[in-house]
Amino acid sequence: MKKVTAIILVITMMMTMVSCGQSAQEEDEREMTGQKEVSRIARYNDELPDNYRWFDYEAAALAFDELVFGEQAEGAYFPLLWQDMTNDTFGFAAYVGDGRTGNDGSQEAVAAMASVLSATLLGVDKSSQNGSNYVARLHAYFSQEEGIVLNNPGGSSEGASMWYMLYPAILFTQVSAHYPEETQIREDALATVESWYEAYCVMRDTGTFDYTGFDFIAMQPYENGVWKEPDCAAGIAVLMQLGSEMTGRQEYAEAVLHCLDYLEQYEGSSLYEVLLYFAPSLAAKMNAQQGKDYDIDNLLGDVLNGSSIPRGGWGSISGSWGEYCVNGLMGSTTDGGGYAFSMNTFAGGYALADLAKYDTRYAKAMGIWYLNAAAAARYFFPGETAAEKQSSTGNAAAMEFIGISGKAVPFEGIRKSSNSQTPWVGGDPTVYGWAETDLSLYSGAHTGMFAAVAEPTDVEAVLRIHCNAAETPGQGYAASLLYNPHGQAKKVTYTLPEGSWDLFESVSKQVIAEGAEGSAVLELEPGEAVVIVEVPAGRQILHADGQYTAEGIWIAADTVTAQIGGLQNNDKVRGSVELDIRVASTDPQVVLSEVVLEIDGKETKYNAGEKVLFRTEEYGSGSKNVNITVRMSDGKTDKAGIRLNFEQ
Repeated sequence: MKKVTAIILVITMMMTMVSCGQSAQEEDEREMTGQKEVSRIARYNDELPDNYRWFDYEAAALAFDELVFGEQAEGAYFPLLWQDMTNDTFGFAAYVGDGRTGNDGSQEAVAAMASVLSATLLGVDKSSQNGSNYVARLHAYFSQEEGIVLNNPGGSSEGASMWYMLYPAILFTQVSAHYPEETQIREDALATVESWYEAYCVMRDTGTFDYTGFDFIAMQPYENGVWKEPDCAAGIAVLMQLGSEMTGRQEYAEAVLHCLDYLEQYEGSSLYEVLLYFAPSLAAKMNAQQGKDYDIDNLLGDVLNGSSIPRGGWGSISGSWGEYCVNGLMGSTTDGGGYAFSMNTFAGGYALADLAKYDTRYAKAMGIWYLNAAAAARYFFPGETAAEKQSSTGNAAAMEFIGISGKAVPFEGIRKSSNSQTPWVGGDPTVYGWAETDLSLYSGAHTGMFAAVAEPTDVEAVLRIHCNAAETPGQGYAASLLYNPHGQAKKVTYTLPEGSWDLFESVSKQVIAEGAEGSAVLELEPGEAVVIVEVPAGRQILHADGQYTAEGIWIAADTVTAQIGGLQNNDKVRGSVELDIRVASTDPQVVLSEVVLEIDGKETKYNAGEKVLFRTEEYGSGSKNVNITVRMSDGKTDKAGIRLNFEQ
C-alpha cells in the first residue's frame, strides 16, 4: 500500500550524554510514523509470536452454541441446559460438572447473556432457535422491584459486586440493540440504564465511585470492607453511552464524560475485573468525535500494565511460560507468577475492538496485541497443550465430555506453574471444590465475542480486526484493522459486503480504492498497520476542523503524536541537555504552539521554535521521569516521556 508520510514538525537539538542510547544521527534516520508505543506490548520478544497458529474461534463458538442449545448429547455431565420453570427462563451452570446444574436461579447472566450475544454476533438468530426465543427469556434477569438487570434470576443487588451487576447490564443492553423488535427486552434495558443513571447521580454527589456495590433498594453505595471496584465508573460510562445512543438523552451523554473524567483522575489503575477494558475505546471516541483530550496512553496502560490498585497485579500477561508464549492474555500478572483467564481475554478483545478506529495512533500496537492474544488464547482449549499440562487429564468423566464436545468449551484459566507443570491449564473449580472440572461454560459463552472481532485473512498471521463488533448496530461505517507483522510486503484480499465501496485508509487519511465490489487487494508494507473504513461509493469525503465525514457521518479524526528522539530509557545524562522532540500531525494546517517540560513536578513552558533544554544539576542525581506535552494550534495535545539517570 502506498504510504503517505504525515507532516513532521521537528525540533532538532543536540544533547549531552554520558553513555548508552542511540546517537541523534541514528535517531534522525528512524521514520516518524505517528504510531504510539504501548509499553506492555513493546515488551513482547517478537511482534509475530513464534507459537503463532490460527485457532478457529468462530468454529469453537458455534460449536459451543450447538452443544448448549442444540440437541443435548448423552454422556458425562450432560445435559448442560435446563429449563428454569421457576423463573421462566433457561439455564446452564458456570462450569462443566457444576453442582448448581438444574438449580433454578443459580445460573448467571455473565454466562447466559454472553452466550446469546456471542451467537448473535456470529449470525445466529437467538430470538428463534429450535423453537425457543432465548432473547425474550432474558427478561427473567430483570428485577421489577429494583428496576435493573441482575446476575441471577430472582436475585438482588444487596451485597452484590459492582461488576456482577454492571457487566450483565452492558451485555443485556447490547443484546437489546441487536433485537429492537423485542420490545420487552428493550423496555428492560432502558429501565436499567435509567436506574444506573440514578445510581450514578448518587455516587457523583459523594465525589467517588470507589465502592464495592450499590444497593438499589436503599439507593446508596456500600463497601464490604474487603475490596472496592472503582472501575464501575467505566461500566456506568459504557451503559450511559448505550443509553444515549438509544434515546438521545443529553444527561446520559454528560454522565459518560463525568465517569471518564473520574477514571482519568484516579491515582493508579482502577481495574478490578473487566469493566475498565471498555474505557480506552470509549475515551478515544470522545476525543475523536467530541474534541476531548483524554489520555489514552494512561487508560490503556491501566488496563494492560498489571498496576491495578483494587486488585494488585490485574492486567495483561507478557512473556513465555515454559515453551508457550502467552503474550496478550488477560488476568493476573502476579498470582503464582501469572494466572490468565479465558473469559477476560475474550472480553478484552471484544471491548478494545474499536480503539484503533477512533485513535489510529494505536493501530500498530493493537494489531500486535490481537495477533499475540489470538495465538496464545488457543491454549485455553482442550488438546492445544500437552496432555500432562491439562487438569482434565486423568479425570475419566472430563475426558469423556471432551471427547463429545471437542474444542467447544475452554478451560477457565492457565497458571504459569502448578502441579509440577509449566504452564498448567485448568482453573479454580477443582481447586476450591466448585465443580468436578475446570472446563468453563461461562468462558465458552464469550468465545463468540472474540471471534466476532478477530478473523484470519488469506495471508497467514495478518488478521482482520472488526472495529465495529462491540458497537451498537448502525453506528457509523464499518471499519477494520489489519497489521502486517512480516519482514516483507504482503498482498491481502479484503472481502467486502454486497454493494460498491470506496475504501478510506484512516491511518494515512486517504482513499485507497474507489468503487470496489466483492473484494479489494491491499498491499501492506512490513510492519504496517491500516484501518480501512468502508464508505458507500461516490460519497464525498469532507475534511474540516480535524474531522473526516461523508454525508455527515463520521469517518476519522486527525491525530498528533509526540516523541523524544535520540534517547533510550535509563540513559545517563549530565550537564546541559537539549531534547530532540518530534511531532507528527496528520493535518498539514496544524502547527506546534508550545512544549511543556515536566521533571520532578516542575513545569517549564517553551514556545514553538525554542530549544527545550534543562540542566541536570537543578534536579539532583538519580533516576527521573522526563515528560513533555506538546500543544498544537488546534488545541490537540500529546505526551511523551522517558526515564533518565541524572548524573552531576
